[in-house]
Amino acid sequence: MDIEVLGALAVRENGLSVTPTAPKPRQVLALLALHADRMVPVSALTEELWGAAPPRSARTTLQTYVLQLRELIAAALERDSAPDTAPGTP
Repeated sequence: MDIEVLGALAVRENGLSVTPTAPKPRQVLALLALHADRMVPVSALTEELWGAAPPRSARTTLQTYVLQLRELIAAALERDSAPDTAPGTP
């Protein structure tokens, strides 16, 4: 996976973009990329997204953002591992 954090965030898996278009999931991915190979506490993600006054739904919303990121990355991995030929073709 290629991650560019200088300038606009750009994330690619084998040439396929997995950069979220929505700002909050993009923030989550950027923070996780900056802390690669380290655990990022929910409190740090919450603080990054909403500051000192998160909404009551912050934890659920954050879980949704993480799910969206996982789905983007999984879709890119599936496209990358798809066979080059149609099924049943030699």
